[in-house]
Amino acid sequence: MVQVLKEQVESAVKLYESVEDFQNIDKALKKIRNTFPDFSFQSTLVKVAVVNSLYNTNIFRTLDVAKHISEVVASDGINLEPEFVDKMSLMVLKSNGEDGKSKHYVSFTSIFAHNFLSEKFPIYNSFVTKMVAYHLHEEVKKYVSYTDFYHDFYMLMNSLDFKTTISDMHKYLWISGEYRKFLGLKPWEHPSQEINPDLKKIFLKKDDSIKNLLDDLVKDLYGPLFQESI
Repeated sequence: MVQVLKEQVESAVKLYESVEDFQNIDKALKKIRNTFPDFSFQSTLVKVAVVNSLYNTNIFRTLDVAKHISEVVASDGINLEPEFVDKMSLMVLKSNGEDGKSKHYVSFTSIFAHNFLSEKFPIYNSFVTKMVAYHLHEEVKKYVSYTDFYHDFYMLMNSLDFKTTISDMHKYLWISGEYRKFLGLKPWEHPSQEINPDLKKIFLKKDDSIKNLLDDLVKDLYGPLFQESI
């Protein structure tokens, strides 16, 4: 197991806070949550449209997705177990001639759940899942469901020797994952420019303070700072 260090999480949070657009997105989502606290179809439609736009989650049937989530909440109430996110993520599309076609929108639904149901739900994306697997297993693991990912995420959280929040842990896993991919460090094999454009600007900065934060972000790779537990 590759231990997550306190300095890594703290550095990721500082890097995140240095991007004004990230702060504006967080404030906008909080405003939406406060303005539309219920899950009626209309309120859910606003939330779905905002998440889809701000996070570029490629939801093309926003009406179908909003109706599905609204119906699930109306039927089951708000359930704070990971299986509930899996249930919300399975959509049966009904518009634009795609009747009966099912889609799993796990990444989108995890963002929706994190922002509008409870922050206890970690956000699922390709960088975070790969980093969770890296820290726990030192290998690439394919998560077959949100529930599977959720349990591994909390296993990693419970391994920490310091306290942090779900949101800050997500910032570390996401930003460090982007930076490792940019450099071609484990668990990525080759450098890649296909990363978040706002983060890429940070990674290319010559500022010494930013460079120090980036060094701390991946410090487990360097000599005596590498920590591994069995």
